[in-house]
Amino acid sequence: MVSLIYGIIIIFSTFLGAFVGLGGGVIIKPLLDLIGRDTVDVVNFISTCAVFSMSISSSIKHIRNKTKIDFRFVITLSIGAVIGGILGSGTFNLLIERFDLELLKGIQGLILGLLLVASVIYINLKNKKSFDIKSPVGIASVGLILGFIASFLGVGGGPINVAFLVLFFSMTMKESAVYSVIIIFFSQLSKLISMGVSQSVPQVSIVTLAVAIVCAVLGGILGAWANNRSSEKTIKVIFTVIISALSLVNFYNATVGIVNYIS
Repeated sequence: MVSLIYGIIIIFSTFLGAFVGLGGGVIIKPLLDLIGRDTVDVVNFISTCAVFSMSISSSIKHIRNKTKIDFRFVITLSIGAVIGGILGSGTFNLLIERFDLELLKGIQGLILGLLLVASVIYINLKNKKSFDIKSPVGIASVGLILGFIASFLGVGGGPINVAFLVLFFSMTMKESAVYSVIIIFFSQLSKLISMGVSQSVPQVSIVTLAVAIVCAVLGGILGAWANNRSSEKTIKVIFTVIISALSLVNFYNATVGIVNYIS
């Protein structure tokens, strides 16, 4: 029964993840934390596998649809994202060994909630300022920051990716959604490799993991299809509504985690 609930959450999350660039993990992680069946490391692993699977199916769908993609930009940004993903995963594993899991859950929720609020505010500014970084070093540096955030928080980094891409590269929401998913592929790949090398893969139900992956692939395909057929305004509205709601969920999870740690 719980695996079914997980599957419903994941297909919904990855659909939105591919549709507006959220990645899916930013929805999956707080909701699975809310259910409370699995520990933070198991939830992070399920979320990572689901988001990684979504990014593959969604990217393939965009390539087949001949969506315009600057692969030189993608590769440069992704090099930074891979390095950042490895650093983020290593930092998370280090903190697991030194801090209580409930406290870590609270810290993650608080940081993510604040980042989501900042992303929504920026995206909806009428006269927002943006840069148009062209240098490879600058592009890779932004990728490193995004990869670290995504891996450390275990969320794929989608909404933060979207805000950063609009801010630093003057992209539209529609464009940033596509690039966000591709960045997510590389950051989550680096995280999975890092977990395998460090032998920090947690014990997880095979059935739950299989359901997560299948639902994520389907969600990624449907989300990419919807992105290609939607307007800039539609994507912006959906992004704002979903992220605003998720901010509240993350602040609630942060409060619960910190309270449980104190008590």
